[in-house]
Amino acid sequence: MAEKDLSSSSNSTTDTAKLEGVIVLLTLLIKIGKYLPWIVLAFAAINMTLAVFFFTWWNSMAWGIFNLVLAFAGFLFFAQLVRRRKIHRENYRYTRKDANRETADISEERKVRAGEVG
Repeated sequence: MAEKDLSSSSNSTTDTAKLEGVIVLLTLLIKIGKYLPWIVLAFAAINMTLAVFFFTWWNSMAWGIFNLVLAFAGFLFFAQLVRRRKIHRENYRYTRKDANRETADISEERKVRAGEVG
């Protein structure tokens, strides 16, 4: 009987540890997602700098073109991420306003009904 109690408590401890690990992982992913456009922009700028160095100092045309393509793709991806965030921000803003309008209409209806009754 005591063995079952020990195994169940150790099992709950491992479940708690797993749950804490998942929470830490999700927190890390949320932070990465929050700063993702700036991370992409930094990598694009680094690739652009490397492309310039490959073209000028290191005289390697193939690696310069490769880094230039990566930089162009990074800047394009950054632009798409920023545009998508602006679209979502506007959508959320309008939903919040609509929700406030609905609650304002409901409170006005309650005032009118309360005035009619009393």
